[in-house]
Amino acid sequence: MRDNEKNDDLDTSKDDMLNDITKSLADQINEDMGDTLNDVSSTDEVEEAENKGRFPRWAKVLTIVLSVIVVVAIGGIYAVNHYLDRINYTKWEDTEKQEEEFEQDDTEGLEVVDPESIVLDNSSVLRTDKDVINILLVGEEAINDGGSRGRTDCMMIATINVKQKALKLTSIMRDLYVSIPGYSDNKLNAAYHNGGMPLLKETIENNFDIELDGSVLVNFDGFEQIIDRLGGVEITLTSSEAAYLNRTNYISNPIYRNVKTGTQTLNGNQALGYSRVRYVKTETERDDFGRTSRQRTVLNAIFEKYKSKSLTDLVTILYDILPLATTDIDKSTILNYLTTVVTLGTTELETLRLPIDSAYSNTSVRGMSVLLPNTLQDNIDALHTFIFGEEETTDDSITNTTDINSTSSSTDVENATSLQP
Repeated sequence: MRDNEKNDDLDTSKDDMLNDITKSLADQINEDMGDTLNDVSSTDEVEEAENKGRFPRWAKVLTIVLSVIVVVAIGGIYAVNHYLDRINYTKWEDTEKQEEEFEQDDTEGLEVVDPESIVLDNSSVLRTDKDVINILLVGEEAINDGGSRGRTDCMMIATINVKQKALKLTSIMRDLYVSIPGYSDNKLNAAYHNGGMPLLKETIENNFDIELDGSVLVNFDGFEQIIDRLGGVEITLTSSEAAYLNRTNYISNPIYRNVKTGTQTLNGNQALGYSRVRYVKTETERDDFGRTSRQRTVLNAIFEKYKSKSLTDLVTILYDILPLATTDIDKSTILNYLTTVVTLGTTELETLRLPIDSAYSNTSVRGMSVLLPNTLQDNIDALHTFIFGEEETTDDSITNTTDINSTSSSTDVENATSLQP
């Protein structure tokens, strides 16, 4: 009989319960939980509540708590979607083609090579792996371009390797001489100028025999704002770098040309200037190799700064910086990628540079100073080993290839380096 009475009481209390839930949850928690904690319910109290056709107090409080959890969960999903809606999504469908150009450089002392004599290899396959995600990161240089599409000053492949639980970053040299579908062979950074992100992605895939899972574009203004929103980044400058930045326009705002030798916090304008320096040697590298090295240094500094922020800080920072990025990756896929990164549990960022040492020559082609690959396959092999690891020969191997019908060229990859936090 007792169970039947409980069922009858539960049925008759539905309306009361729904009314309680729809009231202010905050008021309910304060009042009902406070009352419950002060007045511990006895068996008699429960029986009295049931006899009056109302929910026992403990059950009412439990209902409220569960309701709060549901509301928070729904609110969390809404918040995530609201944040991701701030990103600029595009499929790059309306990208217009532009007439190709050949940058004219100071090529004094360089061997002049006839472009007709250059043969860029073609393996006709794209390597993919279900446990590896490759995202193209692009920084656009549109300075003094009159509003037209500029060239890509920074091109990197960000890799999430689930099997290795690793995050990797591959820098691709802008002066690398490659085959560009539908155009003459040229520097890699000309691909974006000629045909925007679609052509740049196709060029990288065809030359490096690797499938890209998406792309993200940030222009120089956005790059500055991202760093400023993080509160600047820690960078160590040599005396030559500091002197060069203070006397040139690489730091575009003159009031910020006050950097010094040693480790310091650079704001967005200063860090952008530093990452673009080409004619001052780093401790080990010069020319575009030095610039690419600086770009990796800045991105690693951003990664370190991001790790130092609290969750509350990151939430507010992300809200401001997400509109600065443009991507062709949809929201659900981004959520999957973010979840994957969190589950890796790594705080290291491994880096690589293309082309690799001893696999290119600095030559003059069409009046341009270019990095001409000696052999594309050596570069491709180095890139694939870095991103995918050594190829498996067991039955559970997950390596796949996709046929393509276009030329393939290679790149130069520096020895992979693990950047410790």
